[in-house]
Amino acid sequence: MKWSKSFPGKWVLAAAAILIGLGGIHSASADPSLSIRIGPQGPPPEREDARWESPHRTAVWIAGHHEWKEGRYVWIGGYYSYPPTGRHRWVQGSYPHQEDGYYYRPGHWSN
Repeated sequence: MKWSKSFPGKWVLAAAAILIGLGGIHSASADPSLSIRIGPQGPPPEREDARWESPHRTAVWIAGHHEWKEGRYVWIGGYYSYPPTGRHRWVQGSYPHQEDGYYYRPGHWSN
């Protein structure tokens, strides 16, 4: 396909690729104020999670956990991630119970 000078197609494609690439960054840095109402069912029991050697001294282990996705619990195996800055620490996600059921609060980086 040949692009005309008036059509910014390659710039649109490049911008889309960058935005798609950045989308993965947010998965480990969710908004800590976000909580999702799940309902009466609490999370399943945690699974055994094999932790391997750290790839780097600054890497932080994110323990395996259940996430609420598309109306059901999904197990996310543990993995290493890197804090946005050296001062950040990982806050594991939680499932607080309130009068109207369980809520899911995603894990996030906190400073």
